[in-house]
Amino acid sequence: MRRIWAIFRRDLSSSFREFILLYMMVAPIILALIFRFFVPSANSAALQFAVDGRIGSDVIGRLEQYGSVEIYRDRAELEKRVRGADDIAGITKDGSGNFQIILEGNEAHDTKVIPQKIIRDMISPQNIDVDFSVRDLGYTRSPVARIGAATLILTVLILAGAVIGFNMIEEKDGHTLNALNVTPMRRFEFIIGKSIIGMLLPLAMVYLILWILDIWYINKGMIFVMTLVSSSITVITGFLIGAMSSNQIAGIANMKILLLPLGASVIGALMLPPDKQVFVYWIPTYWSFLGFDGIMKNSLTWGQIGVYAAWILGLTCIMFLLFRGRMKKGFV
Repeated sequence: MRRIWAIFRRDLSSSFREFILLYMMVAPIILALIFRFFVPSANSAALQFAVDGRIGSDVIGRLEQYGSVEIYRDRAELEKRVRGADDIAGITKDGSGNFQIILEGNEAHDTKVIPQKIIRDMISPQNIDVDFSVRDLGYTRSPVARIGAATLILTVLILAGAVIGFNMIEEKDGHTLNALNVTPMRRFEFIIGKSIIGMLLPLAMVYLILWILDIWYINKGMIFVMTLVSSSITVITGFLIGAMSSNQIAGIANMKILLLPLGASVIGALMLPPDKQVFVYWIPTYWSFLGFDGIMKNSLTWGQIGVYAAWILGLTCIMFLLFRGRMKKGFV
């Protein structure tokens, strides 16, 4: 255990010394902050009304049935709000008591049309005998934010693998791996020690990203299990980068190559019809993406988590067996 801990501490200090770990930690956080700033929340997709407080509580109550309502003291404040960056319809009354809708002119179709229909119905209500039902799909977040969060999490997994890979490259450059052959350290201790940083980093970063993006309503236990299982992708990625790279420049090039399947898995999961997604089944990150996306939609059961975990672990084991000889040769 002491030898495993010693390897972990050595990797940690080496990563900070080379600023690799700092970069891998800071880059996803910056991306998450940018994403939080630019991606609208689910509320921004709903109708918004800016109303003159003098139009009456009955009208305000009626508008609240269709969207969010902001109340202003006078017409000047109302017009200033309408000129804001987002889509919002201003509603007031003129001197004769007639309703007026104030628009900037570049609003979406629904923002222009629906307020007119609501006011028309309030002025001349029509009793139409129509049966309808409302179904809540349970999605409270923008799908763009959800998909972006899942993609960022997968990126963190690959970057954490790069940390392992670059530490392995440093060990090769210093001929440390050859020296290990004459020490009492066992091979599995070396592998575990090198893998710890690649497993702890994603666990910390995933929860931080979800907190930054305000996706905190999810089952955190499922996120923990999915992240822990997906860390096997991190470990195999790190050892592949370390084995196939003779220096850090080659390591960066190999990391970029390994990012291609990541992009293919996300694009395949989003763009391909279900019957065609079989072509990306072989990519472990495809199953990780489905898992994280499903958890954020609150649509997964523990049984489905188990199925995705089995796919991820099975595929990473197959990758290890396929590249085992190459990794042995690369670390000689």
